[in-house]
Amino acid sequence: MNWIRILKAYHQGKFERYYYGLTPRMIIGASQNPIGTAFENEQIAYDTAYRIFQEMLEYNEDGLIVTSNYCGIHKGPVLSFAEGNLTADSIGTSFNNIWNRYGDEIIAGVFGISNYDKKILNGLTN
Repeated sequence: MNWIRILKAYHQGKFERYYYGLTPRMIIGASQNPIGTAFENEQIAYDTAYRIFQEMLEYNEDGLIVTSNYCGIHKGPVLSFAEGNLTADSIGTSFNNIWNRYGDEIIAGVFGISNYDKKILNGLTN
């Protein structure tokens, strides 16, 4: 599933339990086919996460850009769409911040996708 679809669902209020955004590890894991599939190795995990982050940096469609908030629960950045104009600093975090916080979990295939998340994500694919 495409990360854009996941963040649009969050923006539309479909993930009601989350207030500040979705974790990068969850977005990356949900982007796997099937959802939550672990990566073959560390390099593929890194490359996939980096590619998605680069796409997020440049995303500017329908008046939406990707931004981040700090989540005290996850002790790291969470991501969401916001209405606004794209600038060099719109996303508010760096790939290094994301990888340093979530990289080990992404490599291990621990995406933090709960049953609640799966139900919503599976509804998006239909």
